[in-house]
Amino acid sequence: MAHSTLSPRVQTHRFLLDHAFYPVAVCTAFCAAMLAGRYAVSGTRHYGFLAWNLFLAWLPYLLALWAVSLRRAAPDARGPWRVVGLMWLLFLPNAPYIVTDFLHLLRQRPFPILYDLTLIFAFAWTGLLLGLVSMKMMQEQVAQSRGRLVGWSFVVVASGLTGVGIYVGRVLRWNSWHVVTRPGRIFDTFADALADPFSRISAIAHVAVFAGLVLLCYVSLIGLRRGRD
Repeated sequence: MAHSTLSPRVQTHRFLLDHAFYPVAVCTAFCAAMLAGRYAVSGTRHYGFLAWNLFLAWLPYLLALWAVSLRRAAPDARGPWRVVGLMWLLFLPNAPYIVTDFLHLLRQRPFPILYDLTLIFAFAWTGLLLGLVSMKMMQEQVAQSRGRLVGWSFVVVASGLTGVGIYVGRVLRWNSWHVVTRPGRIFDTFADALADPFSRISAIAHVAVFAGLVLLCYVSLIGLRRGRD
């Protein structure tokens, strides 16, 4: 059956299936169940911030879906999907950022540590998966437009910028909204860093580790997918 003859519902189902919507949705539901279970047993709302962090992790995934949809609807109109792509890049660090929430395990609470470890791992895995799948979508758009080499260069650059984003989020306590609300402060900080990079070896090391982790996970995911195919 030709793709054009499929019903809109079937086309939507295939679109979501092709972009791993159902696996990430199931992972999200599992995270919600884990968090709800902790609330019910402990009677407290500790780790409630994980729900907000996971919401932010969904944004780059949804933006990537939007970019793909725009390009499919108007292949020759480069402007719209590229604008959405810039928004995607801005929010991308929110997806793997949840990995840093393991720091909260250092705060002892009267609750089984293995449960909390599994809880944070579930959220971290889901956030990382959302980011990696969205990066795959965006790489495909760039590769179709500029070629495979540019597509992989895009992945490396995006991973590096994600490392920067994770660092400024966890250490400097900024978020994606500060690009709009505090652009002057962000510009001054990065200008100072570029002027004397060797005085910030710790920051550079953090960024390199985060960027390397994202890139390693992405290459692993692509390798597993190709092996399956």
